[in-house]
Amino acid sequence: DVNANEAREICTSYRTGSVKENGFFPIWNTDRDKFKFTVENPTVAILQLTVYDSDIGKDDFIASASIPISCLRQGYRCVRLYDANNTRSGAFDFATLLIRIKMKAKQAEV
Repeated sequence: DVNANEAREICTSYRTGSVKENGFFPIWNTDRDKFKFTVENPTVAILQLTVYDSDIGKDDFIASASIPISCLRQGYRCVRLYDANNTRSGAFDFATLLIRIKMKAKQAEV
């Protein structure tokens, strides 16, 4: 038997600052662009990174990546990005984010 009341989902969102006029090689490197989170159950937790085009009005989806927390390793990592159709073709063949991961027993900083 599975009791749905015992399972709980915790979603936490963080947003970095926007990089102006540099869509081909943006760099986020301020304290505002770092975030920390606590993972309650690393066997099922997922880190989702999403990139948006921040214009006037609604932000447009560009690409994203989802990584199981259990697969994260400390250090600098190159994360492959996928388009809205979850493919890597055309302009997305080489689209990546370079991130640095620091982890403690139950906490990670990206």
